[in-house]
Amino acid sequence: MSIRIIDYFQKHRQIIEENLLLCQDPLDIEAIHNLRLSVKRIRVVLRLTAMINPASFDGSSQVIEINKLFKSSGRLRDTQVTRQLLKEEHKQGFEPLLTDLDRREAKQRKKFERALDVFKSETLGEIESCLGHALEGVSAQRYLYAGLQLLSNMEHDVHEIFHSSTKEKRLHNIRTKLKDINYLNNIFDSSLPIEDQIRIPVERLRELGEIAGSWHDSLNLEKKIKKFIRKHPENSEVLQAAVKKLSTRKQGLSQEYVCILLNEMKI
Repeated sequence: MSIRIIDYFQKHRQIIEENLLLCQDPLDIEAIHNLRLSVKRIRVVLRLTAMINPASFDGSSQVIEINKLFKSSGRLRDTQVTRQLLKEEHKQGFEPLLTDLDRREAKQRKKFERALDVFKSETLGEIESCLGHALEGVSAQRYLYAGLQLLSNMEHDVHEIFHSSTKEKRLHNIRTKLKDINYLNNIFDSSLPIEDQIRIPVERLRELGEIAGSWHDSLNLEKKIKKFIRKHPENSEVLQAAVKKLSTRKQGLSQEYVCILLNEMKI
């Protein structure tokens, strides 16, 4: 099992290293997405390893640098997705907002590029070395126990997040936790008892992730349009209509999302 975890880490380390180069091209918007996706997967590896061998690996110090890079790319990625969604609409009246997003993206890219300059690629090698040391000689039973314990903790987190607030943000936080469950199952080659723990099969979990992703995209787009309208009310007619349409779509996705959480996952 240690070989599988190390192989999984190495696979995503390679993806990160490749995309650290590719994302320097402003036109390659998928590079940042792929970079962030592999960082998310590696963070689950680190969390699992900290549960397997907490005495020699806590995961916090090892992930600080990689988290800085992840955070700096987040706003840039959100803006890129928003621009993409707006361009797909092909509606007149969006041009001022697209121009504003172009300006915003340029500023966010500069911040991201500064973070790239600071990030040391050797950090990934150091993390891999720490993983190898922490996982050496660990029994198969210990791996499975830690995986089941982490899965249970993630399911508990979903329940706590949902019932501790009524704010929309909690649905985004739950979406992140559901992704982590999927990544954890991937580490174990889809052998964890996902359906026993969260009461929906893996395929349904992926469908839920797509619904949550569409909801999140609609939410971000709605927020950005509203913010632009507040600053530029003279351009609001077409954009107000877009907000109304987005709000209806977002509400439908939110209801579907919450229904699955409550009625199928029984959170």
